Amino acid sequence: MPGSIRARGNTPGCFLERVARRTFLGTIRLAILLAVLAFVALGAWLDRRRSTDWDATLRVTVYPVAADGDPGVAGYVDGLTDEDFDAVEAFFAAEAPRYGVALAEPVRLRLSRAAGELPPAVPADPGPLDIAAWSLRTRYWAWRVAANDPLPPPDVQVFAVYYAGDGNRPTPDSVGLRKGLMAIAHLYADRDAAGSNQVVIAHEVLHTLGATDRYDRATGRPLVPDGLGDPRQAPRYPQHVAEIMAGRIALGPSEAVVPDALGQVNVGPATAREIGWLQ
Repeated sequence: MPGSIRARGNTPGCFLERVARRTFLGTIRLAILLAVLAFVALGAWLDRRRSTDWDATLRVTVYPVAADGDPGVAGYVDGLTDEDFDAVEAFFAAEAPRYGVALAEPVRLRLSRAAGELPPAVPADPGPLDIAAWSLRTRYWAWRVAANDPLPPPDVQVFAVYYAGDGNRPTPDSVGLRKGLMAIAHLYADRDAAGSNQVVIAHEVLHTLGATDRYDRATGRPLVPDGLGDPRQAPRYPQHVAEIMAGRIALGPSEAVVPDALGQVNVGPATAREIGWLQ
């Protein structure tokens, strides 16, 4: 319109300039985000490779915590020492040479009091997004624990959550995460359960290294043949030992029992292959 004055900053050139500026800043932010994600992914990949190349001892830190305010459980947790996990070290030291691993001490466990609280709980009836969010939150929480720990940074973190050993309260499922190299083991605060607790810890440590379960999720029975302690045994049943990732000794096609200690457990060839012991 003749004689009208166009508002400053509203010209087509100014508008395009603002769009270009926003696009440029958005591109920079996206590039930074992608670089951070790539750096995190590369670090996780290198950690996983390093944890299964077996050219040095795998360092595992165990953080015991009481599941609730039960004074008996708290007393049990306070009384734990490094020696309470010697059987786990001995298990790996006995099994690794069978697959040509030359390390005298494949796995070393150390106890730490750096975890003063329970890890984030797994959401009830979770979907894929819930699990992803829980995993990220838990890995960040575990990183903070390690950052405040006077011990050297471990290769694998195991958060051992202890419950009253009276058998009146079932424990949640234990979980081992390869991403983040961390595990949450739910255990009983009972000296009579020490052997089975050690089986659970060894099982979850192997999960962090890439080992998969070898039992039927519907029945809990070992899968045949890789879930059997001796797949070549004839006759097949009863088995005398459990494969560590099956977690049960198969007494028959539909009968299995939980081992009392790591002396009744071995690492089968399929598991050895998954963790880099066998090519």
